[in-house]
Amino acid sequence: MVDAVLALLGEVMQAGTIDTSALRALLQPILLGELERAEVARALGGERGPEEIARRVQAELDAVATIEDAVRHNRLDAARAVLERAVTIGLPVPAAETAEHSYLARLVLRGLPRIHRINAEREQNHYDDDLEDVLPPLPASSMAVGVPAGAPSGTAVPGAEGQTVIVLAPQAPVPIVMPAQAAAQSSSAEAPVASIDPVEPNGSPVPVRTEVEAHPHSQAAQPAVAAAASVLVTTSPAAVPASPIGVPSAIIVDRTPEATDAEARHQPQRSSPAKDWTIQQAMGEWVRRRQRDTNPFKTASLCKEEERNYRVAAELFTSLIGDRRAVEVTEEDLLRFRGELHRVPNLFGRGTYRNMTGAEAVARADAVTASQQAAVMARAEDGQIDRDNLAHEMRDAEVPRLSMKTVNKHLDKIKGLLRWLRTTMKVAIDRDLLDLKIRYDQKDIGRAANADREAFLSADLRKLFASPCWTGCAGIDYRHRPGSSTVKDAKFWIPLLAALEGVRLGEAAQLLTTDIQLRCFDQEDFTDWDVDLDNPSGPWPRLRRFSPKDEDGVPTVGIWCIDVIPEDGKSVKTPSSKRIIPIHPLLLELGFLDYVDAQKRAGKRDLFPGLRPEKATRAGENLGEWFSRYLEYIGMKRERLSFHSFRHSFDTHLFNREVPDVRVSELMGHAQHGQTRNRYYKGARLAKLTEAIASINYRLHTAMVDGQLCLVLPPGA
Repeated sequence: MVDAVLALLGEVMQAGTIDTSALRALLQPILLGELERAEVARALGGERGPEEIARRVQAELDAVATIEDAVRHNRLDAARAVLERAVTIGLPVPAAETAEHSYLARLVLRGLPRIHRINAEREQNHYDDDLEDVLPPLPASSMAVGVPAGAPSGTAVPGAEGQTVIVLAPQAPVPIVMPAQAAAQSSSAEAPVASIDPVEPNGSPVPVRTEVEAHPHSQAAQPAVAAAASVLVTTSPAAVPASPIGVPSAIIVDRTPEATDAEARHQPQRSSPAKDWTIQQAMGEWVRRRQRDTNPFKTASLCKEEERNYRVAAELFTSLIGDRRAVEVTEEDLLRFRGELHRVPNLFGRGTYRNMTGAEAVARADAVTASQQAAVMARAEDGQIDRDNLAHEMRDAEVPRLSMKTVNKHLDKIKGLLRWLRTTMKVAIDRDLLDLKIRYDQKDIGRAANADREAFLSADLRKLFASPCWTGCAGIDYRHRPGSSTVKDAKFWIPLLAALEGVRLGEAAQLLTTDIQLRCFDQEDFTDWDVDLDNPSGPWPRLRRFSPKDEDGVPTVGIWCIDVIPEDGKSVKTPSSKRIIPIHPLLLELGFLDYVDAQKRAGKRDLFPGLRPEKATRAGENLGEWFSRYLEYIGMKRERLSFHSFRHSFDTHLFNREVPDVRVSELMGHAQHGQTRNRYYKGARLAKLTEAIASINYRLHTAMVDGQLCLVLPPGA
């Protein structure tokens, strides 16, 4: 369809019925009128906040995409509003439904995206773009009409740096469509008239002025498009390329009060050499050049996001470190910047922290944290908070700060800016500054992510293990729905092992049936170890129920253990992760040994079949994903809550029970200075570890069902 229309238009042009050069000359006043119309709207629009600015920028960029799509599909109606406005201000637009009108409409659509891009820049107060770089020269037919009183059109006056300046004073103001209050001015008011005598500076020749015939589509009564105030047209003393209609190219400089003020505000930054730029000035220039030079056709969403990231990084540096010149930035500044970024709230620029500087946001976040933690301590003193949960409550009261990944993002932007200043702008940035390693690597980020995870509270664990997967579900594929089935497989046991044993997901997923071992000792051994087996409050009465008798029928004291060892194709996170963990009495009472025996009888080598790693996946990765979905199903999903949260709960619970750090490290597989490889094989130490792990009590809801202890719903549920 488009090809057919273009072919028809070509035939019409060959027939001589379309003057393309005249229509092209008409294009620029139309586009400049749109540019000025947008500027007037900005001037009369009142004060705007960052949200409104961002909205307007996005609207301009969206308009670019819409118009470019119209050009692709030759939807010429998209230019109708622009052409109608051109008619209202007196431009000689060809009549609708003519070949000339269609050709002009397509020219307008091709030029409008550039106008909208300029408006997007101006919405952000970027007025240092040169219109000569982005628009065709302004035709003389749109300005060489209306000679000032007492002087011929094109009067020459001295200009700066040997240029010849021609002053044109229009007879009528620009007929731009304005809001009602601005349009109330009299249309008959005379425009300001310049009375400057012609002068030839330094004997330079006056530029050639060519008489311009009226536009073929113009009418004598139509006013010309001109500026409301005086317009300076500067031309070089040397020969300049002629415009399509034989008039020297020109730069139009708006001398209205608004434009003069805007130019004055930006002049220092534009004229400052790069070595004097502050971080914010340099970042603004870098962003502007990347948008204009290297990526003019970037999509709207990407452009907006990238620009925001660059400018936020510069604002944070300025606010937290100071708005110093880029050449004055030191290694200490960058290291201090990294440290200060960790104090910035993760909601910086949004919500409560909208329109705040980095320093203001940090101060507010610190105040909120102090207030919330004071409230937590007050509740703890009143007995409203369980002491086991106090540490969690204090941490939850802290305002979340920027993550390592976000800190890296801001550091990369500042380092990239300094590198650009050195390599492209030839600013004397210290080479050592660019080589400084300040960003976090992936291992640091991974460790921080683990440390940043939230622990399950005791109440959370009671709610979790009272949910359908452990108290009765609708089936193996519907574990989140209540029902009468209890499927005791990996999804049942591994979360319990993580909560009561502190094992990692990968460690539990790799367990073999042979990793569940019983270690037996004589009762006299426990006496030597100063362990009271008859203490009713201790774990031993519960554990002795699962201890066998020796060959003579004498009861022994056995300790069931889980061996976490890197053998038979298994792996551990670190050498210190190799350990032996006593099994919690509650796991034994829930039937864990019965499950192990069933796997052995079935000839299974893996304790939890199907969870060993395949290819590049980690052991148990699929189960971890299932667990996250399960938390969502039962309404317990929180941002920092994951399977690894079990280890945080295990660690915190032991700490609250005042278990010595060395015992906690042994149970969790953390390295401790001076430990030996055979530390776990000492009977006395194993007995102490058993007592430590048995001290964990989340007060889960249990009851005897058909002679077997089971997890059940809480009373009244």
